[in-house]
Amino acid sequence: MRVRAIIQSNSWHMLNASALAWRMILTGGLAFLCIAVAINVSAQESDAISKFIQDTAQLNKDKSICLDRPDAPQVRRTLYKHVQTKAQQTAVTAQSLAMAMLELYPCPFSPYRPELRPATEKDIEGVWLFPESSQKLRFPAKLDREGPAGPVPVKCDAVGYYPNGELRHAVIAGQPLCPFEKASDLEVARQNPIVSTWVTLRPGRISVTRTDVIGHIEEWDAYAVVSPFSVNDIQFSTGDLIAYVRKENGNEIGAATQFRHLKRLP
Repeated sequence: MRVRAIIQSNSWHMLNASALAWRMILTGGLAFLCIAVAINVSAQESDAISKFIQDTAQLNKDKSICLDRPDAPQVRRTLYKHVQTKAQQTAVTAQSLAMAMLELYPCPFSPYRPELRPATEKDIEGVWLFPESSQKLRFPAKLDREGPAGPVPVKCDAVGYYPNGELRHAVIAGQPLCPFEKASDLEVARQNPIVSTWVTLRPGRISVTRTDVIGHIEEWDAYAVVSPFSVNDIQFSTGDLIAYVRKENGNEIGAATQFRHLKRLP
């Protein structure tokens, strides 16, 4: 899989009508994901930036950006604040706005909400279940990407973040029942050699290293649920983890390409 960013212009004054100003393509036979920004107004019009935000959200809806109300004034204010504070940029450009939209409004929903906070190492340690009921959120709804078991629907995942950095991950597909009901059910996987390890680079960022894949890059943004909420009829309970892949081989721009909802196993 490869993610490539093509920037045609960083200046509002250089954007032509109906131009594709910013694009990201996933290749490698897995999927194609486009971040395409269509500008249908001139730079002189007062609502140019709002139009930019709305068009970008619409063109990439349920692919790489999930934003229900891109026309809401709060969205523009939030993007401005993000660009000017976190990105430390005084000028708001097409590129900086598109990057901010990718970070703040990934699919299936934005993690920037009061029910979540960046997960600490202590939050993450343990054995987790990615249940069948949440598997439909793994990839964005309109992103044509095959799952870890190919065309076979995944019943569940078990992920073990052990205190010594050991990482275990099991995917169950093609079976009527998920075999993981308690943390000890993953112990059988620990009999195999360790090929994956994990470490927190900072609160909320997990880096995964693999010895069986040369040059492997994998980083997740992880959040702890601090108060319950629901999305698409899925309940997220206090103590759950949610995570987004934010960096992987070929992805240099921080797009969220995969999602997990993890529930701690006793």
